Amino acid sequence: MEILVAEDEAYCRKRLVMELEDVGHVCHVAENGAVALELWRENKPDMILMDLLMPVMDGLAASKAIKKEQAGVHVPLIFLTALSDEEELAQSLEVGDDFLVKPINFNILRAKIKAHERILILNRQVLLQNKELEYFRSRVHQEYDMTRHLMEASQKSSDRNVPGIDTRCTAVSFFNGDLVLLYEKWDGGAYFLIGDFTGHGLAASVGSIPVTQAFRTMSKRNLSVGEIVRELNLILKRLLPDTMFFCATAGEINQARSRIELWCGGLPDAYLLGERNQIHRVIKSTHMPLGVMEDKEFEADTEIVPLTEADRLIFTTDGVTECANAEGDMFGEESLVKALRHSKGSLISTVLQAIYEFNSALQDDLSLIEITCSEKGIAPDDAEEEISHEDDGVIGIPAISMQFEWQPPQLKSGDPLMIVRQWLNRHMAIRENKEVVFMVISELFNNALEHGVLGLSSERKNEDNGFENYYQLRQESLQSLKDGWVRLGLRISSRLPINLTIEVTDSGQGISPGNLDLEDNDDTFGRGLPMVNAVCQQLEFNIDNWQVRAVIDLNH
Repeated sequence: MEILVAEDEAYCRKRLVMELEDVGHVCHVAENGAVALELWRENKPDMILMDLLMPVMDGLAASKAIKKEQAGVHVPLIFLTALSDEEELAQSLEVGDDFLVKPINFNILRAKIKAHERILILNRQVLLQNKELEYFRSRVHQEYDMTRHLMEASQKSSDRNVPGIDTRCTAVSFFNGDLVLLYEKWDGGAYFLIGDFTGHGLAASVGSIPVTQAFRTMSKRNLSVGEIVRELNLILKRLLPDTMFFCATAGEINQARSRIELWCGGLPDAYLLGERNQIHRVIKSTHMPLGVMEDKEFEADTEIVPLTEADRLIFTTDGVTECANAEGDMFGEESLVKALRHSKGSLISTVLQAIYEFNSALQDDLSLIEITCSEKGIAPDDAEEEISHEDDGVIGIPAISMQFEWQPPQLKSGDPLMIVRQWLNRHMAIRENKEVVFMVISELFNNALEHGVLGLSSERKNEDNGFENYYQLRQESLQSLKDGWVRLGLRISSRLPINLTIEVTDSGQGISPGNLDLEDNDDTFGRGLPMVNAVCQQLEFNIDNWQVRAVIDLNH
């Protein structure tokens, strides 16, 4: 170590330097306090041995000046003194760290130096660790600020003022695992998502960023609830560690508030209340949380719940039922149900009031969604051009007309209608009727292909092994097909009521008066056209050009 030795008596000074240098220390020597102060400023030694009584500037004054300039850096200071006055010794310890009475016992001096050297090393380690902690604290604050910005920016995309839907997210801290999202549809319906990530704080909240963005993107595309949760599961399974998952309920409610489609995975029971707050239905979770299962194992099936104008629904995260008071008792489902049944206004306000009365010091995040079916959905104010106009019946989605044609190479493919289904499945006006639409298109297309292009007769199905022989012949005829085509035309109206017109034409002569029996019968075949006729608003046949025209009402 470098040691500053301040001693006015020459012999004592030389003896101190000799002893210290013998054990490997480097000495800076001063004969009074003023020189000691200058040497301190020039060399910044590791330790100071300071005589109390010196000319020009005594040791106490020099030490006070040095301590003032240390600026938080610990430098052990040992006073050397011949004084025996207890008050003066106590005063010296208010400035210095130790003292040694003259004549100096060098064994004790060496022991004190070693002791203070250990303290000095520990102090420097603490200072280094404090600097590292300060650096990491600064980095953490920067990362928190960045994450906060990303979360605020992403969650601003969630709609807030959706008619009939009230939400509340009461967080213990800004970074929390709860998430509530809303997206109002073009027709006044709405998607919603309520969920809770495993854990608390920043780690739990980070997952909300990709979920928020993906949810809004898929809602804009008018995907089904099942498609939305499947994609969210894929994202979270890929991003989250094995120890994290996302308990969530996702839903879509129509504009009339008469039906709701739900997927429930891991959250507490939701409740459907009718008149006088009677609980008509308890909606239980039937799926694993998101981010747990691989896609091939994931279950995306949903539940359709019919609603009446008197109905209200409430969805909560587990922070509601698991809220604990000072005694460790949980709020529980019974208290929640009791609060719901005695509500005289907003269900959310009633539940939150009951929770705060149970425990005002929340320890977990609380999130709730309340849906009031009597308040119908309306299109957003800023999308006036995208909604219906009573004067002319024009709606926001444009009229669409599409034409498809399949030649032999495409007809031989495994699923000629795949591209049609993929496009129709995304269209907002068709998705809720897609099963009917796909059935009609498939039936008319297959009739055109089998009876028109391939010239097959359904009478073959009456023979022994008729169905097996029929479809074997169909496959053989299709593979050997050289000429022929099937054309499909689709038109979606841009006026209310919205309808889809389907026109199918083929290159053969499959449509004949004998094939136009639209009455249902007991045969094992020939039920396709009667079924199409039953679900279509119109079904027309043009024998001259082998065309079928079907109109489907998309408002039901």
